[in-house]
Amino acid sequence: MATPFVGKHPRKKCYYLVFIFFIVTYGYFFQGGGWNQNGRIYLTQAIINHGTFAIDAYKEDAPQMEFVNMGDWAFHNGHYYSNKSPGLSFLAVPPFALAQYVLQRITRIAPDRQVLYGAYFSNLCTTGVLASLLCLILFYVFVNLFQRPMTESVLLTLFFGLGTLAFPYSTAFYSHLPAACCSFFSFVIAMNIRRGNLQNKRVAALSAGFLAGMGVLIEPSALYLLAAVFLYLLWNKELRHYSVFFVAGCIPPGIAQGFYNAVCFGHPLASSYDYANAAVMVRINGSLFGVPSLKSLWQMLVSPYRGLLVTSPVLLMMVPGAVFFFLQKQWVREATVCAIIAIVFFILIASFHAWYGGSTPGPRYLIPAFPWFFMLTVWAFKKLPRLFKILGCISILINLSITVVGVEIPAEITNPLFVIFKNIAAGRVSINPVPFSHFENYPDIYKLANIENWHVIQNHNSFNLGEILFPHNLASILPLFVFWIIWVLCWQRMVSNSKMDKSA
Repeated sequence: MATPFVGKHPRKKCYYLVFIFFIVTYGYFFQGGGWNQNGRIYLTQAIINHGTFAIDAYKEDAPQMEFVNMGDWAFHNGHYYSNKSPGLSFLAVPPFALAQYVLQRITRIAPDRQVLYGAYFSNLCTTGVLASLLCLILFYVFVNLFQRPMTESVLLTLFFGLGTLAFPYSTAFYSHLPAACCSFFSFVIAMNIRRGNLQNKRVAALSAGFLAGMGVLIEPSALYLLAAVFLYLLWNKELRHYSVFFVAGCIPPGIAQGFYNAVCFGHPLASSYDYANAAVMVRINGSLFGVPSLKSLWQMLVSPYRGLLVTSPVLLMMVPGAVFFFLQKQWVREATVCAIIAIVFFILIASFHAWYGGSTPGPRYLIPAFPWFFMLTVWAFKKLPRLFKILGCISILINLSITVVGVEIPAEITNPLFVIFKNIAAGRVSINPVPFSHFENYPDIYKLANIENWHVIQNHNSFNLGEILFPHNLASILPLFVFWIIWVLCWQRMVSNSKMDKSA
């Protein structure tokens, strides 16, 4: 029987090392501001500084452009609100409040820098921590549930955490990875309930429901992941009565969402999208969704514009991996759930008229389902290790490049990776100059909207920690490489000393 609790596992030091690797790596970078990030952090600030959900106090205008600092707003009853789900902003309240308190009372840095560093710390404590936890949960699944060898498990985890868009988006204040973590954690708890690894299954089911509900509070598309976990529980006869506890666990996040909706938009079931800025909402015949076209499916899969397999070639292993997964008789139900989630989520996003996701290097709307995508690849590693490693290493190079340069690639760029590699070749890093606040510091605001101007606007609104030593220089990632080398040596020593690298 697999051991469900890391703390009781004799190899628990491995889990600590894995978490340290990812939290340091993810915390090394910060992607700066943008409409998506700004809207979320304004809600956090409004709660802390004004005790309200309205973000009126953070509206900044420029000549011929109203609300220049953020277009992702909703307007209702005379007030502006973020058009995003509030979960991530709620989670950021404690770290941002702490950072703001410290920066205002101990330092003398400019107000715009206070907001920037508060946003960085908030991102580290929310998106960074939850993305690292997601990698840790995947590592746990590989080692404890699938009983894969230690080296194979850590390689798989690295290929996910560094070789997919999980890497760059762990460094940006976006909701995708926090939602993925909560939703996938819920699924893993359900897997443990099914396999009899937990003593108090009712509490476990309650926790799974709460986590799934939190995923939805953070990112609306996670509702489909919540439904998948619920149906997984119903599928197993011996687990059906635990589904009641799962639903009960969903209630607190649901109440939080309903309360937010009622306060902002007048009704618990109201949606911010109903009052969102019409200039940025892509509707056809009044609807945000339609029948997915072959073109959108193709572009989301293999096109240079938004191709999943272009930014994350390692996910090609889903095809053979799914076959091998279904051949594992004890995991057929889990394989079925992963396959259904992958197909349904892909079609769901393709049916969204704005499926391309605005400024991004890839199909970011798919990220909440990435853990299930990657689960489909796992069993291909044993059968096709050489191909898996080659694709994994290529994927790491691609996503490291994206993370080093930036995720805010404008939607009109038809080949984001070309722009990424062009900047790498020129030695440019952290190119996004968009701030979180104080846009009056930028007299020609329109330059911020043109990526061709970004390399001359060196303001550190996005950054990596190595730029303390090597500002605006590709050499800034050298300290990270040194950390990686030290980490690999520590890992090898620990594994060899404990003789753990054996499959169960």
